[in-house]
Amino acid sequence: MHPLLCSPRSWLVLAVLPFLLAGAGSAAAQSAVLSADTFNRKVHVAAQGNIRRPVGGLAKIATAMVTLDWAEASKTGVNILATVPDYAPRIAGTNSLGLQPGDKVTLRDLICATMMTGDDVAPITLGEFVGRDHLYRLGRAGNALDEFTRQMNQLAVREGATRTRFTNPHGYENTRTAPYSTAADMARLALYAVSRPALRFYTNQRQRTIIVYRAGAQLEVPLTNGNPLLAVSGIDGVKYATTPRSGGCLVISAERPASVIKQPDGSSLIYRHRMVVVVLGSADPAAEAHAALQQSWNAYDRWIAAGRPISDERQMLNHF
Repeated sequence: MHPLLCSPRSWLVLAVLPFLLAGAGSAAAQSAVLSADTFNRKVHVAAQGNIRRPVGGLAKIATAMVTLDWAEASKTGVNILATVPDYAPRIAGTNSLGLQPGDKVTLRDLICATMMTGDDVAPITLGEFVGRDHLYRLGRAGNALDEFTRQMNQLAVREGATRTRFTNPHGYENTRTAPYSTAADMARLALYAVSRPALRFYTNQRQRTIIVYRAGAQLEVPLTNGNPLLAVSGIDGVKYATTPRSGGCLVISAERPASVIKQPDGSSLIYRHRMVVVVLGSADPAAEAHAALQQSWNAYDRWIAAGRPISDERQMLNHF
């Protein structure tokens, strides 16, 4: 179905979005917000959507996707063990799981830790393992994390996120060049992520226990999903993150029941409905993201009821 646009009148709501989501004087007035529906890539809500700003641990969305893409392309899978490198705890902003150099964890459990929690050692371990393998397959020497970060940036460019620059797999701002992105670019990456059914395994669990192999012993480490909106209003992902520079950042994805439209020939057309919302730099990202989601569905319903009119290509995410 051809992606279509809302009317100019409905676009006016975007200019006042921060004041609809929070009271006057709130820090939310400085946040960036953007929503787009997955199957049309139509932008329904936006405020400061193209302004570059720190995104902190939302970089882990790219980390997970690069790892999953590598696991599929290499036919290696995610059950293989990776070793926590010696340097990981030194450069991590947060080592909330207490992982130690030499610990071995499956890629599957590392992706869970990366997407469910704020831990930085897990994505560093993913970057070291996948980056090292990538260098080996290319027949090159080099720094594994640099190679992995290059893959993250290549993914961003491929998905049209041209205002994005990642500097490490975990997103913590401890590099000379600070990483940045935009709400629109993070929506592009989130749309790619939610297009992969495997990702929801890592984002829609409230709790999970992973296994860490340490000095011949197996340790059970409990994980709790940091997404404050998980399972609220149909939300099944994607990632909550906060760092000193980025403030509160949240990417959510929610799906409503599909519509079944009968065709003249007797067949049925199934039309799915999924929305992605990005909030960057918010004092209360959960409240702001949930309000934006409700506003987005309302705008989406009006747009559908109006026959999905096209008024301005710039309201499509690909042209935003």
